[in-house]
Amino acid sequence: MAEGLGAPTTLPDAVSLIVPEAADWALIHLLADYGGVSRAVVHRDPAIQADIERIHARIAFKQDMPYGPAQVMRTGESSFVPRVRPEVISTVSRTYPEYAEILQRIGLGSQITVPLRARTKTVGALTLGRTARRPYTNVHLSWAEDLGHRIGLAVENARLYNEARQLFEQTLSANYVSTPAGQILACNQSFAELLGFDSPDHLVKHPAPAFYPNPDERERAVATLRTDRRLVGYESTVQRVDGTLLSISENAVGTFDDRGELVRITGFVLDRSNVKNLEEQLRQSQRLEAVGQLAGGIAHDFNNLLTVIIGCADLLRDTRTPAIVEGHDALEELSKAAKRAAALTQQLLAFGRRQVLQPRVLHLNEALRNVHTMLRRLVRENIVIILNLDPDIDRVRVDPGQLDQVIVNLVMNSGDAMPKGGTIAVSTSNQVLTDAHTRVHPYVRPGRFVSLEVVDTGTGMDAATVARAFEPFFTTKPVGKGTGLGLSTVYGIVKQSGGYVWLNSEPGRGTRVSVYLPTVVDESR
Repeated sequence: MAEGLGAPTTLPDAVSLIVPEAADWALIHLLADYGGVSRAVVHRDPAIQADIERIHARIAFKQDMPYGPAQVMRTGESSFVPRVRPEVISTVSRTYPEYAEILQRIGLGSQITVPLRARTKTVGALTLGRTARRPYTNVHLSWAEDLGHRIGLAVENARLYNEARQLFEQTLSANYVSTPAGQILACNQSFAELLGFDSPDHLVKHPAPAFYPNPDERERAVATLRTDRRLVGYESTVQRVDGTLLSISENAVGTFDDRGELVRITGFVLDRSNVKNLEEQLRQSQRLEAVGQLAGGIAHDFNNLLTVIIGCADLLRDTRTPAIVEGHDALEELSKAAKRAAALTQQLLAFGRRQVLQPRVLHLNEALRNVHTMLRRLVRENIVIILNLDPDIDRVRVDPGQLDQVIVNLVMNSGDAMPKGGTIAVSTSNQVLTDAHTRVHPYVRPGRFVSLEVVDTGTGMDAATVARAFEPFFTTKPVGKGTGLGLSTVYGIVKQSGGYVWLNSEPGRGTRVSVYLPTVVDESR
């Protein structure tokens, strides 16, 4: 009976276990958390019980009554009336006329009301009644008080269980209970959604090891639980039902039997995939920054040396008779080679953001229209270049020559990725980066930007290639077909101009490069 008292809908069934052996009728009151009182009554006569329930539905409980269940719940002391005199019933009926009908119908001869105690507080009252032909004694009172104490503890335990259950089910953390072998005994909605299921009922049909691409990771977690009895911040990789991989951090405690064997695991899981991505972005940014500083420093010094070499070659060519070797002017070839090397150092300087820029306010659409004809000559005839230019974009402040280099490098890269032809879409638009973007890219400064996007239908790149795409000298082209400085130059120019550049690509699905340049707030500055 005590377990049934945890839910108000089961109160009548629980109280019915007392009637008719211990009482002709029984009434139970439970104090609710919100301050109200729930009531349930059972009478040996179903017709009388139905009448009393209708009266209860119509009349609110009087918590200030000086006797009966109200008094017992206030004082925590039992009330025992071996024989209820008729004049007492008349007095109560006159004072509380709304209860007169109940008192007349219930059959009030002998009555015991005991508090339902849970540790230090009273959570309700149990009232037992008999006709005058079967009066209660002090022995019955002791039995009823013991029963009331047991029911009170059961009610409180049921309340605590319900609170814990609600916390388990409704919390945002992904909670679960499983066996060491991997049977999931229970989980909440957050845990189910984390792994791609609509509800816990669907998820518990699958064993926990099925979600681990590397079974050794779960086996190590269980082994740690057996030795340390707990798991704190254990990182592993799980696979959602749709095949997506998640990086998780797991915290759990073990339940052990009398022999010290692990019998149950209770824990919660945190999805750290976004954190892992941010950490990788930070590492990539730091790596590019370090490489940029090194490349920029070397390029600066090398550029100075090349300036001397080019100057000396020009001077010698003007003062000496040309030395023809195999039909070529040696000094002319030296000068050309030095100038090509100087062009490469300029790209390295751009990547290292050490190049002197001459920015001015301009309209990105005009810059694209100016180079459109040249772009057509840079790609093969089986490649179509489409311009999708927003006429209402804001102006930006950037070095025109460097901007042209960014556009040319991006379009040429896209063209190289489409040996069988395809489409390159170049588009512009106004964009606003908000705080939501900073959660994905923590280095981003919120504000208004103009975006330049170059999207191709080429072969695409895998995740490992994307991660290294902006590194200098990294290229997927055959030896001698590229310097590996195209995207790194774009990266350096955009960064030096106060913007951001992102690359998204998948094998067989093309590549999208997004350049964000800050808008000009005040052109007079």
